Amino acid sequence: MDLSVTVDADSILCRVSGDVDISCSPALREQLLAVLEPPRPRLVLDLSEVTFMDASGLGALMAARRRSLLLGGGLRLVAPSSSVRRVLEASGLRSRFPVTVDTSPACPDTMELAPALRSVRL
Repeated sequence: MDLSVTVDADSILCRVSGDVDISCSPALREQLLAVLEPPRPRLVLDLSEVTFMDASGLGALMAARRRSLLLGGGLRLVAPSSSVRRVLEASGLRSRFPVTVDTSPACPDTMELAPALRSVRL
């Protein structure tokens, strides 16, 4: 797994790539929680290059989501790969994450679903 972080005026963009599994999920969780501090509680996760994600990866995403919401921000996923979409849907957690197709720093309360996800039954 690789993680790159870009800090913007009011949000943080994290690009994750590779496999996100039990061997690296604790590090991902730690790094995501570390970047979430006021005044930038909005986290944008680009998951387009994630090749595999298991339940431990979902745990890292949920921890980051909780922290972000506690700080008055939010978390959204950008273009999650098919493997990420599969695990989100199978776990029933898809509805917990706004999904968009671009990485613009704006993180509105309501996000339009990416075209590939519009037909997915929640």
